[in-house]
Amino acid sequence: MERETRMQNKAKRNKPIEIVKKPIIPGSWHGRDAQKMAFKRFLSVVATTAIYLLGCVLLGFDAMWGRILMCVTIVGGVTYYQYMNGLNQGESDAAYGEIIYGRRQNGYSVSQEDCERSFHPMKGFFAALVGAAPFALFALVFAFVARPVYYSLGILPSWTDSLMNQTEFATGLNYYGAGSELGIEGVMRIADRAMIMPFVNIAAGIDMNAVLLVERLSPLLVLVSPMGYAFGYMGGQRLRDQVNTGIKMGDERKKKREAKARKKRQRQQQQRSKGPEQLV
Repeated sequence: MERETRMQNKAKRNKPIEIVKKPIIPGSWHGRDAQKMAFKRFLSVVATTAIYLLGCVLLGFDAMWGRILMCVTIVGGVTYYQYMNGLNQGESDAAYGEIIYGRRQNGYSVSQEDCERSFHPMKGFFAALVGAAPFALFALVFAFVARPVYYSLGILPSWTDSLMNQTEFATGLNYYGAGSELGIEGVMRIADRAMIMPFVNIAAGIDMNAVLLVERLSPLLVLVSPMGYAFGYMGGQRLRDQVNTGIKMGDERKKKREAKARKKRQRQQQQRSKGPEQLV
């Protein structure tokens, strides 16, 4: 009998947890709320570029393993932050969808703007792609015009200006000034590399062909961090279901504790009502 009781208790503990899925009003993946999120994603790409630049300056390494570690640390950290930001936003929108669903069920009117604010699994992708689109398009244009950059001679000191007037020196010194102007491609290269600096840092440790390859892949590399937000937001409904499940489990445990306490009080009252046993 005792063995059967233990087996029953073990079966209850091993019983699979039933996930609580509450209905919501589906939101809009491209509505006004999604457009506001897209603007925030635009600002986040600007902040990510600043973090990339600052991180590469502070965590500069000459060894290849150090460059790879730096890239994984910075890019992974920023992407994980974006993922958690999207996850929390998705959970918040799913909770809001539950609230307005309950309002509608109770007969209250719900505006279209409120419905658009609710959770939609593709809203995060819309916000991330639209917010990062200007940077990705810029990188795409540069990817078509990018060319290998080779070593160029530096600028001569000012005391060599007088030698430029002498024929025997001018011919050789003119080579230093050839191709030293910073054109449109050079300006675009600076901006493009800033957006993908950790990847450029690794490629620079290999050769210039690797750097050129990274520059041509920059439209995709720019989207690494924003996609973290998109995938995080998509998991918002799942996180909300877990929160609701945890709330239900907490309520059930509370009811069990109250039932035990109530039974204990009833036994104590029964014992007091019987009074002290008389000795025979």
